[in-house]
Amino acid sequence: MRKLVACVALASLASCGHSDEQRVVRSFAAMEQVARTAGPEDRTTTRPREIGEVEFQAIYREGDRVYFKVGENGPGVDPYGYVWSPERAPDDDSNPSVASSFEHIQGPWYRWSDSY
Repeated sequence: MRKLVACVALASLASCGHSDEQRVVRSFAAMEQVARTAGPEDRTTTRPREIGEVEFQAIYREGDRVYFKVGENGPGVDPYGYVWSPERAPDDDSNPSVASSFEHIQGPWYRWSDSY
């Protein structure tokens, strides 16, 4: 019975995205290399690209932040992913018609989502 409970608990943790988050954290070093080389006008990576253990749908710089888009909740709607922001904690300051949220993970890394 204990093994069954342990298996169910492990399966529920995996289904809640914990393993995805671990893959992202393990990929931070490779992601940072990409972020540091992204130029100020670099918005060219809008095709899927694998970095470390994660595939991103787009990678782009906006000001002092580099966005790593994982997906969206519909075509062109509510994108989400991760942000590298080494200078300061990101805040929702870009577009008044978009509500952005940022949750600190570690160091310069934040979980990000936009809501239109």
